Amino acid sequence: MNATDLLTNENKYNLLAGRVPLLLNRYLGQQFKNEGINLTREQWSILAILYHSDGVSQQFLAEATSRDKPSVTRLVDNLEKLGFVERRNHETDRRLNLIFLTDSGKQMQDPILNVVSETIEKAIKGLTEEQILAIRDAFQIIYKNIK
Repeated sequence: MNATDLLTNENKYNLLAGRVPLLLNRYLGQQFKNEGINLTREQWSILAILYHSDGVSQQFLAEATSRDKPSVTRLVDNLEKLGFVERRNHETDRRLNLIFLTDSGKQMQDPILNVVSETIEKAIKGLTEEQILAIRDAFQIIYKNIK
């Protein structure tokens, strides 16, 4: 592959949206399964928000995960069936449901975070801190450009 090949739009797109994100997501799901955690990467993204901000609206979850509201509703429905979250009516706005972790969801935090941490460590093995920061910075710029 020469320098010209590296600059094609197809190669740029594949770099950003192709194999690495798909493989990382697939690997994380596989690691959850290996540890007996019945969770998808998409469901994990919802739990990750709740681990930092329990009791938020579905709109907040949609914005925080860059998903549309129907997708978040489906994910919350499935997490509710798993017993990890529950919906509660807002105290003053009856139209609004807030999403809270259940005791089971809270108990799963450490095992889930351990799998995520091990997955990330395996993925970044061999990268320097400078390289990791450069990747982060590049993706932040891309995110801002298309947001």
